[in-house]
Amino acid sequence: MKEQIFLDYAATTPVDEDVFEAARPYYTQVFYNPSSSHFLGQQAFAAVERARENCALAINCSPDEIYFTSGGTESINWALGGVDGDIAVSAIEHDAALGKAELLEKSGVSVSYIKPDSDGIITSEALNSAVTDATRLVCVMAVNNIVGSIQPIKQLAAAAHKHGALFFTDAVQAINSLDIDVKEWNVDMLALSGHKFYAPKGVGLLYVKRGVKLKPLFVGGNQEKALRAGTLNVPAIVAMGEAIKKAKALREQYVAHAKAVSTEFISNLNCGSVIGSRDKTDDIISVVFRGKNGYISGGKLATALSLSGVCCSVGSACSAGSATPPNALVAMGVEHADCSVRFSFGKNTTAEQAKRAAEIVNSVVLRF
Repeated sequence: MKEQIFLDYAATTPVDEDVFEAARPYYTQVFYNPSSSHFLGQQAFAAVERARENCALAINCSPDEIYFTSGGTESINWALGGVDGDIAVSAIEHDAALGKAELLEKSGVSVSYIKPDSDGIITSEALNSAVTDATRLVCVMAVNNIVGSIQPIKQLAAAAHKHGALFFTDAVQAINSLDIDVKEWNVDMLALSGHKFYAPKGVGLLYVKRGVKLKPLFVGGNQEKALRAGTLNVPAIVAMGEAIKKAKALREQYVAHAKAVSTEFISNLNCGSVIGSRDKTDDIISVVFRGKNGYISGGKLATALSLSGVCCSVGSACSAGSATPPNALVAMGVEHADCSVRFSFGKNTTAEQAKRAAEIVNSVVLRF
Protein backbone atom coordinates (compact mmCIF):
# COMPACT_ATOMS: atom_id res chain seq x y z
CA MET A 1 0.00 0.00 0.00
CA LYS A 2 1.23 3.48 -0.86
CA GLU A 3 2.25 5.83 1.91
CA GLN A 4 -0.73 8.08 2.61
CA ILE A 5 -0.45 11.83 3.10
CA PHE A 6 -3.33 12.83 5.36
CA LEU A 7 -4.85 16.16 4.31
CA ASP A 8 -8.24 15.79 5.99
CA TYR A 9 -7.66 17.37 9.41
CA ALA A 10 -10.97 19.22 9.18
CA ALA A 11 -12.60 15.79 9.44
CA THR A 12 -10.64 14.73 12.51
CA THR A 13 -7.28 15.04 14.25
CA PRO A 14 -5.11 12.50 16.08
CA VAL A 15 -5.11 12.57 19.87
CA ASP A 16 -1.94 14.22 21.14
CA GLU A 17 0.25 11.83 23.15
CA ASP A 18 0.27 14.03 26.26
CA VAL A 19 -3.50 14.46 26.02
CA PHE A 20 -3.92 10.69 25.80
CA GLU A 21 -1.65 10.17 28.81
CA ALA A 22 -3.63 12.70 30.85
CA ALA A 23 -6.79 10.69 30.16
CA ARG A 24 -5.33 7.22 30.61
CA PRO A 25 -5.74 6.94 34.43
CA TYR A 26 -9.44 7.71 34.15
CA TYR A 27 -9.99 4.57 32.06
CA THR A 28 -8.31 2.09 34.37
CA GLN A 29 -7.60 3.63 37.79
CA VAL A 30 -9.87 6.58 38.57
CA PHE A 31 -12.72 4.93 36.67
CA TYR A 32 -15.43 5.95 39.11
CA ASN A 33 -18.77 7.56 38.34
CA PRO A 34 -18.46 11.32 38.93
CA SER A 35 -22.07 11.43 40.13
CA SER A 36 -21.30 9.08 43.04
CA SER A 37 -21.19 10.83 46.39
CA HIS A 38 -18.48 8.64 47.88
CA PHE A 39 -14.82 9.62 48.08
CA LEU A 40 -13.74 7.70 44.98
CA GLY A 41 -16.54 9.11 42.85
CA GLN A 42 -15.59 12.59 43.95
CA GLN A 43 -12.08 12.06 42.55
CA ALA A 44 -13.62 11.61 39.12
CA PHE A 45 -15.94 14.56 39.74
CA ALA A 46 -12.94 16.76 40.61
CA ALA A 47 -11.24 15.79 37.34
CA VAL A 48 -14.37 16.74 35.38
CA GLU A 49 -14.52 20.12 37.11
CA ARG A 50 -10.84 20.82 36.41
CA ALA A 51 -11.52 20.12 32.75
CA ARG A 52 -14.56 22.40 32.88
CA GLU A 53 -12.34 25.18 34.25
CA ASN A 54 -9.80 24.61 31.46
CA CYS A 55 -12.53 24.86 28.84
CA ALA A 56 -13.96 27.99 30.44
CA LEU A 57 -10.55 29.68 30.58
CA ALA A 58 -9.93 28.87 26.91
CA ILE A 59 -13.05 30.71 25.71
CA ASN A 60 -13.32 33.29 28.54
CA CYS A 61 -16.46 32.23 30.35
CA SER A 62 -17.46 30.90 33.76
CA PRO A 63 -17.19 27.14 34.36
CA ASP A 64 -20.90 26.93 35.14
CA GLU A 65 -21.62 28.07 31.57
CA ILE A 66 -19.94 24.94 30.12
CA TYR A 67 -22.05 21.84 29.40
CA PHE A 68 -20.31 18.68 28.25
CA THR A 69 -21.77 16.77 25.28
CA SER A 70 -20.78 13.96 22.94
CA GLY A 71 -19.50 16.37 20.29
CA GLY A 72 -20.32 19.10 17.82
CA THR A 73 -23.40 17.48 16.30
CA GLU A 74 -25.05 17.03 19.68
CA SER A 75 -24.16 20.55 20.79
CA ILE A 76 -25.54 22.05 17.59
CA ASN A 77 -28.77 20.05 17.76
CA TRP A 78 -29.24 21.01 21.40
CA ALA A 79 -28.69 24.72 20.77
CA LEU A 80 -31.07 24.89 17.81
CA GLY A 81 -33.75 22.76 19.41
CA GLY A 82 -33.45 24.20 22.88
CA VAL A 83 -35.14 27.55 22.24
CA ASP A 84 -38.78 28.10 21.30
CA GLY A 85 -39.63 30.32 18.34
CA ASP A 86 -38.47 31.18 14.83
CA ILE A 87 -34.84 30.67 13.88
CA ALA A 88 -32.47 31.98 11.23
CA VAL A 89 -29.62 29.77 10.03
CA SER A 90 -26.83 30.62 7.64
CA ALA A 91 -26.93 28.68 4.38
CA ILE A 92 -23.30 27.60 4.84
CA GLU A 93 -23.74 25.75 8.14
CA HIS A 94 -22.61 22.22 8.87
CA ASP A 95 -25.15 19.54 7.97
CA ALA A 96 -25.89 19.11 11.69
CA ALA A 97 -27.36 22.62 11.77
CA LEU A 98 -29.06 22.50 8.38
CA GLY A 99 -30.52 19.07 9.11
CA LYS A 100 -31.86 20.18 12.48
CA ALA A 101 -33.30 23.32 10.90
CA GLU A 102 -35.11 21.16 8.33
CA LEU A 103 -36.61 18.99 11.08
CA LEU A 104 -37.71 22.05 13.03
CA GLU A 105 -39.28 23.48 9.89
CA LYS A 106 -41.26 20.26 9.41
CA SER A 107 -42.49 20.53 12.99
CA GLY A 108 -43.89 24.01 12.33
CA VAL A 109 -40.99 26.28 13.28
CA SER A 110 -40.40 29.15 10.85
CA VAL A 111 -36.84 28.95 9.52
CA SER A 112 -35.10 31.58 7.39
CA TYR A 113 -31.75 31.10 5.69
CA ILE A 114 -29.01 33.72 5.60
CA LYS A 115 -27.17 33.91 2.29
CA PRO A 116 -23.36 34.20 2.10
CA ASP A 117 -21.40 36.26 -0.38
CA SER A 118 -19.20 34.62 -3.03
CA ASP A 119 -16.34 34.20 -0.54
CA GLY A 120 -18.54 32.40 1.96
CA ILE A 121 -18.91 35.37 4.31
CA ILE A 122 -22.15 36.19 6.11
CA THR A 123 -22.57 39.96 6.36
CA SER A 124 -24.66 41.94 8.83
CA GLU A 125 -26.73 43.17 5.89
CA ALA A 126 -27.53 39.60 4.84
CA LEU A 127 -28.45 38.73 8.42
CA ASN A 128 -30.73 41.74 8.72
CA SER A 129 -32.48 40.74 5.50
CA ALA A 130 -33.25 37.26 6.81
CA VAL A 131 -34.07 38.05 10.44
CA THR A 132 -37.31 39.54 11.72
CA ASP A 133 -38.44 40.66 15.14
CA ALA A 134 -40.10 37.25 15.48
CA THR A 135 -36.75 35.46 15.19
CA ARG A 136 -35.67 34.00 18.52
CA LEU A 137 -32.34 32.41 17.53
CA VAL A 138 -29.70 33.13 14.89
CA CYS A 139 -27.10 30.50 13.97
CA VAL A 140 -23.87 31.31 12.08
CA MET A 141 -20.72 29.18 12.25
CA ALA A 142 -17.45 30.91 13.17
CA VAL A 143 -15.27 29.20 10.54
CA ASN A 144 -16.79 27.38 7.60
CA ASN A 145 -15.79 23.74 7.44
CA ILE A 146 -15.60 23.61 3.62
CA VAL A 147 -13.76 26.78 2.58
CA GLY A 148 -12.44 28.12 5.90
CA SER A 149 -14.20 31.47 5.67
CA ILE A 150 -14.07 33.40 8.95
CA GLN A 151 -17.32 35.05 9.95
CA PRO A 152 -17.52 38.48 11.66
CA ILE A 153 -19.16 36.90 14.71
CA LYS A 154 -19.04 39.95 16.97
CA GLN A 155 -20.87 42.10 14.40
CA LEU A 156 -23.35 39.35 13.55
CA ALA A 157 -24.16 38.74 17.21
CA ALA A 158 -24.77 42.46 17.68
CA ALA A 159 -27.09 42.51 14.67
CA ALA A 160 -29.04 39.52 15.99
CA HIS A 161 -29.40 41.11 19.41
CA LYS A 162 -30.85 44.28 17.85
CA HIS A 163 -33.69 42.08 16.62
CA GLY A 164 -34.12 40.60 20.08
CA ALA A 165 -32.73 37.22 19.04
CA LEU A 166 -30.18 34.99 20.74
CA PHE A 167 -27.01 34.23 18.80
CA PHE A 168 -25.41 30.77 18.53
CA THR A 169 -22.16 29.94 16.75
CA ASP A 170 -20.69 26.59 15.78
CA ALA A 171 -16.98 27.16 16.52
CA VAL A 172 -15.94 23.56 15.85
CA GLN A 173 -13.48 24.53 13.10
CA ALA A 174 -12.35 27.73 14.81
CA ILE A 175 -10.62 26.63 17.99
CA ASN A 176 -7.17 26.05 16.45
CA SER A 177 -7.03 29.25 14.42
CA LEU A 178 -9.05 31.90 16.26
CA ASP A 179 -8.83 33.44 19.70
CA ILE A 180 -12.31 32.54 20.90
CA ASP A 181 -13.68 34.96 23.49
CA VAL A 182 -17.39 34.53 24.12
CA LYS A 183 -17.55 37.79 26.07
CA GLU A 184 -15.82 39.79 23.35
CA TRP A 185 -17.97 38.16 20.68
CA ASN A 186 -21.05 38.49 22.93
CA VAL A 187 -22.51 35.17 21.78
CA ASP A 188 -25.24 33.39 23.74
CA MET A 189 -24.23 29.85 22.85
CA LEU A 190 -21.17 28.24 21.25
CA ALA A 191 -20.33 24.66 20.26
CA LEU A 192 -16.96 22.86 20.23
CA SER A 193 -15.93 19.29 19.39
CA GLY A 194 -12.86 17.67 20.96
CA HIS A 195 -11.68 15.64 18.00
CA LYS A 196 -11.08 18.78 15.94
CA PHE A 197 -8.34 19.95 18.32
CA TYR A 198 -6.39 16.77 19.12
CA ALA A 199 -8.70 15.33 21.78
CA PRO A 200 -10.72 12.10 21.39
CA LYS A 201 -13.86 11.62 19.36
CA GLY A 202 -17.14 11.49 21.25
CA VAL A 203 -16.74 14.55 23.46
CA GLY A 204 -17.63 18.20 23.01
CA LEU A 205 -19.20 21.11 24.80
CA LEU A 206 -21.91 23.69 24.55
CA TYR A 207 -21.32 27.10 26.09
CA VAL A 208 -24.58 28.61 27.30
CA LYS A 209 -24.46 32.18 28.55
CA ARG A 210 -25.74 32.57 32.07
CA GLY A 211 -29.40 33.59 31.96
CA VAL A 212 -30.19 31.84 28.66
CA LYS A 213 -33.04 29.37 29.18
CA LEU A 214 -32.39 26.12 27.34
CA LYS A 215 -34.64 23.08 27.21
CA PRO A 216 -33.20 19.84 28.62
CA LEU A 217 -31.59 17.67 25.97
CA PHE A 218 -31.87 14.39 27.89
CA VAL A 219 -33.79 13.59 31.07
CA GLY A 220 -33.19 10.87 33.61
CA GLY A 221 -30.46 12.26 35.81
CA ASN A 222 -29.11 15.42 37.38
CA GLN A 223 -25.92 15.60 35.34
CA GLU A 224 -25.11 18.99 33.80
CA LYS A 225 -27.68 20.78 35.95
CA ALA A 226 -30.32 18.22 34.92
CA LEU A 227 -30.18 19.56 31.34
CA ARG A 228 -28.15 16.72 29.84
CA ALA A 229 -28.71 13.50 31.77
CA GLY A 230 -26.30 10.61 31.42
CA THR A 231 -23.05 9.45 33.00
CA LEU A 232 -20.25 11.76 31.95
CA ASN A 233 -17.40 10.46 29.77
CA VAL A 234 -14.70 11.31 32.30
CA PRO A 235 -11.56 10.25 30.34
CA ALA A 236 -12.66 12.08 27.19
CA ILE A 237 -13.63 15.18 29.16
CA VAL A 238 -10.26 15.20 30.93
CA ALA A 239 -8.55 14.85 27.55
CA MET A 240 -10.57 17.69 26.03
CA GLY A 241 -9.69 19.91 28.97
CA GLU A 242 -6.00 19.28 28.37
CA ALA A 243 -6.29 19.65 24.60
CA ILE A 244 -8.14 22.96 24.69
CA LYS A 245 -5.60 24.41 27.10
CA LYS A 246 -2.86 23.34 24.71
CA ALA A 247 -4.69 24.67 21.64
CA LYS A 248 -5.01 28.09 23.24
CA ALA A 249 -1.35 28.20 24.29
CA LEU A 250 -0.08 27.14 20.86
CA ARG A 251 -2.52 29.09 18.69
CA GLU A 252 -0.03 31.56 17.21
CA GLN A 253 2.36 28.71 16.42
CA TYR A 254 -0.46 26.75 14.78
CA VAL A 255 -1.57 29.69 12.65
CA ALA A 256 1.97 30.30 11.39
CA HIS A 257 2.45 26.61 10.62
CA ALA A 258 -0.88 26.33 8.79
CA LYS A 259 0.02 29.34 6.66
CA ALA A 260 3.42 27.86 5.79
CA VAL A 261 2.16 24.42 4.73
CA SER A 262 -0.87 25.84 2.91
CA THR A 263 1.37 28.23 0.99
CA GLU A 264 3.70 25.35 0.12
CA PHE A 265 0.78 23.29 -1.16
CA ILE A 266 -0.82 26.06 -3.23
CA SER A 267 2.47 27.29 -4.67
CA ASN A 268 3.22 23.81 -6.00
CA LEU A 269 -0.29 23.23 -7.32
CA ASN A 270 -0.37 24.05 -11.04
CA CYS A 271 -4.03 23.20 -11.60
CA GLY A 272 -7.43 23.99 -10.10
CA SER A 273 -9.12 27.11 -8.76
CA VAL A 274 -9.10 27.79 -5.01
CA ILE A 275 -12.54 28.84 -3.70
CA GLY A 276 -12.78 31.97 -1.58
CA SER A 277 -10.14 34.65 -1.37
CA ARG A 278 -10.64 36.75 1.77
CA ASP A 279 -11.09 36.40 5.51
CA LYS A 280 -10.29 32.70 5.73
CA THR A 281 -8.12 30.36 7.74
CA ASP A 282 -5.13 28.72 6.08
CA ASP A 283 -5.83 25.21 7.30
CA ILE A 284 -8.85 24.58 5.04
CA ILE A 285 -8.99 25.08 1.28
CA SER A 286 -11.40 23.80 -1.36
CA VAL A 287 -10.38 23.58 -5.00
CA VAL A 288 -12.38 23.02 -8.19
CA PHE A 289 -10.48 20.99 -10.78
CA ARG A 290 -10.78 20.79 -14.54
CA GLY A 291 -9.10 18.12 -16.62
CA LYS A 292 -8.48 17.67 -20.34
CA ASN A 293 -12.04 16.48 -20.84
CA GLY A 294 -13.83 19.03 -18.66
CA TYR A 295 -14.50 19.49 -14.99
CA ILE A 296 -13.67 16.52 -12.78
CA SER A 297 -16.14 15.02 -10.32
CA GLY A 298 -14.88 15.75 -6.81
CA GLY A 299 -15.79 12.23 -5.68
CA LYS A 300 -13.91 10.57 -8.52
CA LEU A 301 -10.88 12.78 -8.03
CA ALA A 302 -10.78 12.22 -4.27
CA THR A 303 -10.89 8.46 -4.85
CA ALA A 304 -8.10 8.65 -7.41
CA LEU A 305 -6.01 10.78 -5.07
CA SER A 306 -6.47 8.31 -2.23
CA LEU A 307 -5.26 5.49 -4.47
CA SER A 308 -2.24 7.66 -5.30
CA GLY A 309 -1.43 8.50 -1.68
CA VAL A 310 -3.30 11.70 -0.80
CA CYS A 311 -6.24 11.50 1.60
CA CYS A 312 -8.63 14.44 1.21
CA SER A 313 -12.39 14.85 0.99
CA VAL A 314 -15.24 16.27 -1.06
CA GLY A 315 -16.76 18.07 1.94
CA SER A 316 -17.71 17.35 5.52
CA ALA A 317 -16.94 13.81 6.69
CA CYS A 318 -20.46 13.78 8.14
CA SER A 319 -21.91 14.02 4.63
CA ALA A 320 -19.57 11.49 3.01
CA GLY A 321 -21.36 9.37 0.46
CA SER A 322 -23.76 12.14 -0.53
CA ALA A 323 -24.19 12.61 -4.27
CA THR A 324 -24.83 16.33 -3.87
CA PRO A 325 -22.11 19.01 -3.65
CA PRO A 326 -21.44 20.74 -0.31
CA ASN A 327 -24.31 23.05 0.69
CA ALA A 328 -21.88 25.87 1.43
CA LEU A 329 -20.52 25.92 -2.12
CA VAL A 330 -24.00 25.86 -3.65
CA ALA A 331 -25.07 28.75 -1.41
CA MET A 332 -21.95 30.69 -2.42
CA GLY A 333 -22.87 30.27 -6.07
CA VAL A 334 -19.73 28.30 -6.91
CA GLU A 335 -19.87 26.95 -10.43
CA HIS A 336 -19.19 23.22 -10.71
CA ALA A 337 -19.40 22.86 -6.92
CA ASP A 338 -19.66 19.09 -7.39
CA CYS A 339 -16.14 19.20 -8.81
CA SER A 340 -14.54 20.48 -5.62
CA VAL A 341 -12.11 18.75 -3.31
CA ARG A 342 -11.28 19.87 0.23
CA PHE A 343 -7.72 19.76 1.56
CA SER A 344 -7.17 20.52 5.23
CA PHE A 345 -3.90 20.77 7.11
CA GLY A 346 -2.94 20.14 10.73
CA LYS A 347 -0.02 20.67 13.03
CA ASN A 348 1.48 17.34 11.95
CA THR A 349 1.46 18.26 8.26
CA THR A 350 4.98 18.97 7.05
CA ALA A 351 6.02 21.31 4.24
CA GLU A 352 7.51 18.31 2.46
CA GLN A 353 4.17 16.48 2.64
CA ALA A 354 2.34 19.55 1.35
CA LYS A 355 4.69 19.84 -1.62
CA ARG A 356 4.55 16.14 -2.40
CA ALA A 357 0.74 16.14 -2.15
CA ALA A 358 0.48 19.03 -4.61
CA GLU A 359 2.73 17.17 -7.05
CA ILE A 360 0.55 14.07 -6.77
CA VAL A 361 -2.59 16.16 -7.37
CA ASN A 362 -0.98 17.67 -10.47
CA SER A 363 -0.15 14.24 -11.88
CA VAL A 364 -3.55 12.70 -11.09
CA VAL A 365 -5.50 15.59 -12.64
CA LEU A 366 -3.60 15.04 -15.88
CA ARG A 367 -5.26 11.63 -16.18
CA PHE A 368 -8.75 13.13 -16.50
